[in-house]
Amino acid sequence: MTTDPPPPRRNWHFTRWLLLLAIAMLGWSGWRAYAFRSALSQAKALGWTVRYTDPVEEIRANWKAAFEKDTWLDGVIHVSIPTSESFVKNVAIVHRLNPRRLIIEDASTLRDLSALTPLTRLQIVSLGSSTVLTNVDALKYLSALQTVYLDGCKGLTNVDALKSLSSLREVSLFGCTTLTNVDALKNIFALQSVALRECTGLANMDALKNLPALKNVVLNDCTGLTNVDGLKNLSTLQGVSLDGCAGLTNVDALKNLPALQAVWVANCTGLTNVDALENLSVLKEVHLEGCTGLTNVDGLKNLTALKMVFLNGCTGLSKESVAALKAALPNANIIGP
Repeated sequence: MTTDPPPPRRNWHFTRWLLLLAIAMLGWSGWRAYAFRSALSQAKALGWTVRYTDPVEEIRANWKAAFEKDTWLDGVIHVSIPTSESFVKNVAIVHRLNPRRLIIEDASTLRDLSALTPLTRLQIVSLGSSTVLTNVDALKYLSALQTVYLDGCKGLTNVDALKSLSSLREVSLFGCTTLTNVDALKNIFALQSVALRECTGLANMDALKNLPALKNVVLNDCTGLTNVDGLKNLSTLQGVSLDGCAGLTNVDALKNLPALQAVWVANCTGLTNVDALENLSVLKEVHLEGCTGLTNVDGLKNLTALKMVFLNGCTGLSKESVAALKAALPNANIIGP
């Protein structure tokens, strides 16, 4: 009588290693879940706002999500912290949450951004009014960043760290009055929106001239600007805001922008006409409030796509000129002067 030989021991060894690996993974996942829930509880106790995705809710909404990797990752979407002091004292909690969006509402005492470097998933960062911040060098390590808000950071003299962030879509530097250039943006070809309101140290927009995806530019109250020639070849541009740029005497740079739909040049007191806009066939909205130097608006007469024209405070326009515009554009809502 013959008996079957015993199975090779290597099969048992392989099975044992698989079991050990599964136990290790379960233990690691459990520890990670505990660390995440603990950080979430601490954040809420500090008065932070935290939004996150719950795997159970995701699966209830769509059972297929159970088989998707992202469902089981710690899905913190948003962390909002009231002050920079709270951020600095509790930065370990932020690291454990590892959010995709981080907002520090009052960052007025934030001097150093090096604590952000472990946040490798960060896509959006907003630091409000950090008047003592002099550089943003730490941001260069956050390659996933798509949106950066540094509004009111009056101590910044450059934003050179942004030049390595090829995924950036939106940058806002409102009130960064000591910036003299934004050359760091010139090769970020994914940029779609740039807001530089009240950046009074800027003299030109040449850094933006080769950005093929740019759709919106806000330059309100950039009183140091004497021209916006850097915008003249941006064929994808849809909206331009130049309100309060008192140094501008013309908007000739806008004349060949085929996608432009909205223009704001309110309180640009140096403007005498808007002839540069006469070929912008898809233009829908024009704001000219307070342009006291305007003597005619003949450049708008043939723009049949126009829906809204604001002329409040344009004291240099004659009644006849406004009446002629209204007759030429019967479907537009012309307000003022």
